[in-house]
Amino acid sequence: MSRKLIENLNNEAFEAYNKKQFKIAQQKYEELLKLEPNASEHYCNLGVILKTQKRYKEAFEVYIKALKINSKNQLVLNNLGNLFKEVKDYKNAIKAFSDAIKLNPKDFNAYNNLGIVYEAINDYNKAIVAYKEAVRVNPNYSKAINNIGVVLYKQKKYEQAIEIFKIALKVDPEYNELYSNIGACYNKLKNYELAIQNLEKAIQLNPKNAGAYTNLGNVYNKLFDYKKAAKLHEKSIELEPKGSNAYSNLGTSYKNLGYINKAIDSYKKAIELNPNFENAHFDLATIYLSKNDFKNGWSEYEWRFKKEEMLAHIFNNKDIFSQPMLRKEDNIEGKTLLLHSEQGFGDSIQFIRFLPNLKEKFKCKIAVKCRDELKELFKTIKEIDILTNRSEPTPAFDYHLPIMSMPYILNMQSLNDLPKQMPYLTAFNDKSLKIEKSKDKIDIGICWSASVTGESYEGKVFDLKYFEPLINHPKINLYSLQVGNENEQIKKYNGKIIDLTSKLTDFSKTASLVKQLDLVISSDTSVAHLCGAINAPVWIPLQKYPDWRWTNKGEDTKWYPSAKLFRQKTARVWDSVFQSLYAKLSKQFKIKIK
Repeated sequence: MSRKLIENLNNEAFEAYNKKQFKIAQQKYEELLKLEPNASEHYCNLGVILKTQKRYKEAFEVYIKALKINSKNQLVLNNLGNLFKEVKDYKNAIKAFSDAIKLNPKDFNAYNNLGIVYEAINDYNKAIVAYKEAVRVNPNYSKAINNIGVVLYKQKKYEQAIEIFKIALKVDPEYNELYSNIGACYNKLKNYELAIQNLEKAIQLNPKNAGAYTNLGNVYNKLFDYKKAAKLHEKSIELEPKGSNAYSNLGTSYKNLGYINKAIDSYKKAIELNPNFENAHFDLATIYLSKNDFKNGWSEYEWRFKKEEMLAHIFNNKDIFSQPMLRKEDNIEGKTLLLHSEQGFGDSIQFIRFLPNLKEKFKCKIAVKCRDELKELFKTIKEIDILTNRSEPTPAFDYHLPIMSMPYILNMQSLNDLPKQMPYLTAFNDKSLKIEKSKDKIDIGICWSASVTGESYEGKVFDLKYFEPLINHPKINLYSLQVGNENEQIKKYNGKIIDLTSKLTDFSKTASLVKQLDLVISSDTSVAHLCGAINAPVWIPLQKYPDWRWTNKGEDTKWYPSAKLFRQKTARVWDSVFQSLYAKLSKQFKIKIK
């Protein structure tokens, strides 16, 4: 056997691989194996060629042959781990990398790969341990240092992540991508000036860094400069046409510019590139729902359970989510279905109206486990067989369903499919909340803030000062319905706003107060939904592109016949909204409001 021939074939195979001529490279390695059938390294290299062509099963078989020849071939174990990682067989990937580390405890690449796998399964603590081991073996391994920062970012430890990224920069000043990562952290910390500074530095050092462009675009999304954001996301896509994140971020820019069809196309492209992109699916759902396209909207809305924000909720309620979730085709006649709250108070109030229809269709018993403050209110629904709150044990059940999945299960196709009963929740008379009525005064309730954890918090809320024309009006009794810390703001008006919020310990009590009022003016929050559900008059000031349930036009909503919607003409400008609202108030109640 000529060593020269073997050397030439090796060189030719390597050259073909570098030129991406994979079939030629494969052919050369197969020739080598005929000459040296017991050479583990030839099988290893052939496996790499097959994996590159996504011929995973064949690559796996070749790696196994290599290990049978030499079970201590660490390179094969590393390659096998990478194969398992790519096909998302994380359990076997961990074993392969761990075996490689046992053979060579100083292989920093293997530690780094192990960290990547742990990160992929969201075991962030083990990922950091693995990355730290890589850095311990090789203190100059900037890639592993960066990966520690990325995990800290995912854990929302943004300040710590920035410090780690800065350490990586000291190790490798040419690692330009770190400026983009630092900028992304400052964006999350709402330090937009430093975010822009670092992201522009990343682009300056590497004008082809697609990720930096879309990160910078995200900053301008936060600053409401959607036109500039869109251009940056478009530039990112130009540089990296397969960047699913950039398409999704571009969709958000388009949505806030009112380019609805363009937004849909962008989200669809993101999903095409990454079919399991849960945020893109969810954002696409909200656009479909805002167009009342319920056929597409409800199915996409089910992706919310894959979102990171929902993982903690699912974990905290694993006694529920470990049991089967109701499907459209299930026959559960005579069995017990558990309906449970999942998101905000307003969401549960809005969607509980579908419960009677669900019970009628599936002929089942219904248990409800709701947030504590909703239990008394939901007692008014006669179709509920068992009612508990989150502080109480979960009742026995056969199937479960999140409250907001009811329209999906019921195949709601249009607003005409909304349950007709109105009101669908009842307000009891609570003597402790009885108010003194006067013929000379109008009783109005106000709410100006929203849950800080809710969607689009900053866009929904407005300053209490917008109610000053009512606060100072001699013919208006103004009642605060704003519970929580925000209610402290009324103190500066020296008792001009009537405060009964200490008694509003649950939504049944709030409903009792609301039912006595002539009108409620509320931000897009649970109080607005409560008023709609008990059919009490409510006026809702809305941002230019509000939450999907209010759509993007019109003064009325079929969800709540008692509601009137007042929309921003210009994004983030509330003055004209309240001018319209007070003009209507003056006309309806025949009073002058300055």
